[in-house]
Amino acid sequence: MAAGSKGTGRARLLFAWLVALTCYRMWVAGGLGVSLYVDEAQYWTWAQDLDWGYFSKPPVIGWLIALSTAVFGDGLLAVKLPALLLYAGTSWLVFLLGRQLFDERIGLRCALTFSLLPFTAIFSLFVSTDAPLLFCWALGVLAFSRAIALDRWRDWLLMGVAVGLGTLSKYTMLSFGACALLYLLVDPERRRQLGNPRLWTAVGLACLLILPNILWNWAHDFPTLHHTADITHVDGHNDKSGNALEFIAGQIGSLGPLLAIAFIATIVVLIRHPRDDRYQLLHAFSLPLLGIVLLQAFRSEANGNWAAPAFITACVLAVHWLSRFKARWWMAAVAINAFAMVMLYHYQDIFRWMDKPLTAKLDPLKRARGWPQLAQQLRPILAAHPDAIVVAENRTLIAHMRYELRDMRTDFLAWKPQPRAQDHYQLTTPFSADEMSRTVIFITQSDPAPVAERFASQEKLAYLTVQGASFRREMSVVLLKGFRGYQ
Repeated sequence: MAAGSKGTGRARLLFAWLVALTCYRMWVAGGLGVSLYVDEAQYWTWAQDLDWGYFSKPPVIGWLIALSTAVFGDGLLAVKLPALLLYAGTSWLVFLLGRQLFDERIGLRCALTFSLLPFTAIFSLFVSTDAPLLFCWALGVLAFSRAIALDRWRDWLLMGVAVGLGTLSKYTMLSFGACALLYLLVDPERRRQLGNPRLWTAVGLACLLILPNILWNWAHDFPTLHHTADITHVDGHNDKSGNALEFIAGQIGSLGPLLAIAFIATIVVLIRHPRDDRYQLLHAFSLPLLGIVLLQAFRSEANGNWAAPAFITACVLAVHWLSRFKARWWMAAVAINAFAMVMLYHYQDIFRWMDKPLTAKLDPLKRARGWPQLAQQLRPILAAHPDAIVVAENRTLIAHMRYELRDMRTDFLAWKPQPRAQDHYQLTTPFSADEMSRTVIFITQSDPAPVAERFASQEKLAYLTVQGASFRREMSVVLLKGFRGYQ
C-alpha cells in the first residue's frame, strides 16, 4: 500500500512538473519577440490545405497545427502549441518506459531529465516534425517492450499505430523497424517472435496507416523522396564536405555533458555485460540510428536533429547508469542542463542587464526577426492592388508573407521556371500561363530583373527594408503585366 502510494505520488509530482514547465515555456515562447521561423510558417500554410503528404515532409505536423489553430486561432502560440504539448507528453512516456524497465524512481528521474535536455528545451519552443516523431518513437519503444514481455494484442497494435503515425510525422521513424529487428535477432529466444502473428499484424497496421502517404507521393512523382535524396546526397552528387565532428558535438550538446559521458559509459557496460536485456533494448533503439547518421555526417553532412529519437533511450540509459552512484551525480547532470536552459531562454534579458548590444553573431533567433515589420510595409501596397496576385521566387518569402498577411486573403504563387518543383509552393501553387492576364506583384530579396524581363511591362513599386541590431530584412516590390512565358 505504501509503495503504491509512493508511486502515485511520483506520478502526480511529474504531472505537476510537466504542466508548470510547459506553462513556463509558453510564456518564454511568447516573450522572445520573434515571429515564426520559415519552416514553422510553412507548416502553418500546410495546415490551411490538409493533405496526405507535402513536398518535404509527411502530413502529421500540418494536421496538428490545423487542430491547434482551429481551437485557439492562428496566433504564434497556437501554431507552436503542438510542440509544447508533445514534448511534455514524450517526457511522460519516458517515465513509463523507465518504470517498465527499471522502477518508479528511475522512471521519474528519466522523465525529469528528458524534459530538461538541451534538445528538448530548444525544440519545445519551435514547432517541427521532431515533436510528433519523438512522441511516437517513445510510444513505440514502450509498446514494443511491453509486447515482448507480455505478448498482448493491445501492446502489439499500439506499437503498429505508433510506427504508422510516426512515419507520417517524419520518415526517420522507418528506422524503428530496423532497431526492433536488431533487438530480436541478437537473442535466439527473441528470434521466435519473428513467427508471432501479432507482430506481423502490427507491421501490417503500420503499413496500412502509411499507405495513403505512399499513394500521395506516387500521384505527385514522389517529391518527398526526391527532397530527402537531395538533402542526404544519396544520388552521389555531393559538393559538401563531411561534418562528423560538428555532428558529434551536437549530440553531446543535445544531451548535456554529464549525460553524454554517462551514455558512453553504458556502451562499455553493454560490452562487458552483454546479456542485460534492458540495456540491449535501449541500445538497440539508440546506437544504430546514431551510427547511421554519423556515417552520413562523415560522407557529406548531417543535421544535429536527424538522430533525435536516439535521445529517448540514451536518456534512460544515462540516468540508470548515474543512479548507480550517489544522487548528487544525477542531480548535477540535471542542474547543468536546467541552468543552460534558463540562460538560453533569457539570454536577451541578460544582454539587456549587461547593457550589451545583441549582434548577429550572438543572436540565435535572428532568422525569425523582422518579418512582421516587413509584411506591414507590404500591406498597403497589396491593399492598393486588390486584384493582383503575389509571386515570389523562394519559399521563405511566401511562407512568411502568407502567415503575416493571412487576414488579406491574397493569392501567393511561386515562380517556377524549371520542370521539377523545388519546394512546396512550386509543387502546389506555381505561377503559370493560366494567370498571364492577371497583374502580378513580384516580391524578391534578390535582383528582380531576370523575372521582370519575362513580362511585357514592369514598374518598381517599392524597396522595403527593416533594420535591427542583429538582422536586416529587405525586399524589392515590382508590378508586372503581360507574362510572356518562362522561356
